[in-house]
Amino acid sequence: MVHIGAATQRELHADLATLPARARAERLRQLALLGLSYLRGGPPKAQAHLEAPTPADRLAPRRERLLQALGDEP
Repeated sequence: MVHIGAATQRELHADLATLPARARAERLRQLALLGLSYLRGGPPKAQAHLEAPTPADRLAPRRERLLQALGDEP
């Protein structure tokens, strides 16, 4: 059993008080894992957002080949 004082941890206590017992236990587990992760290696690194290439980017190599082929003709 974990006791979280309403006087010392107001925000956490208020957030957890709205949850049923099983959800409250799961939330505490998640928060504990985040805390341990932070203590062991700092905050997680942001991952670069990979964007899909635009249609023009996907067609660029083909376009180049076609232009080269057209330029090679007399």
